[in-house]
Amino acid sequence: PGEVWVGPTLGLVIGNSESNLTPAQAGRPQAAMDTIVFGGVPVAGCVLLNDLSLPHTSYYRPAIRFRNRDGFLACGAQPVPAAAVDLAALHIEAWVNGALVQTVDLATLVRDAAALLADVNAFMTLQPGDVLLLGTDCLPDGSRPLARAGDAVELRAPGFAPLVNRLVEEGAAS
Repeated sequence: PGEVWVGPTLGLVIGNSESNLTPAQAGRPQAAMDTIVFGGVPVAGCVLLNDLSLPHTSYYRPAIRFRNRDGFLACGAQPVPAAAVDLAALHIEAWVNGALVQTVDLATLVRDAAALLADVNAFMTLQPGDVLLLGTDCLPDGSRPLARAGDAVELRAPGFAPLVNRLVEEGAAS
């Protein structure tokens, strides 16, 4: 009781469809150079996310009541331009109270960013500013790192500012 799963992941911030033009075509050099296309979808940036979840065994059913709760998605303050991120080589470290509890290697996820974006884009229109989460990974034993109220959770990845948050009891002022 009182514990949550820590869910280190990366969010892809959807860009404008015209952002993948060359600088000369777009007339906005910086915006055009910072956007890349994955799975036919323009991605403007990437952001660290901590996708917290209540521990549960609901694997085959949508776990909405365990995952989609108020305050359960901590988000980095500033997206990093997508062109500056090597998704195939990115590792996200999760730290709880100063101890390393997990390293997520994006290259080992079930679907890479391009496949996930193409799959989602096949049935859902992604708009500029939408954020698509790449997903979280389990520890080698199949469990997930745990944290509780009062714990400091920090996510780190090369090229990103650390995402730090202190957990509070549900219903407490933050």
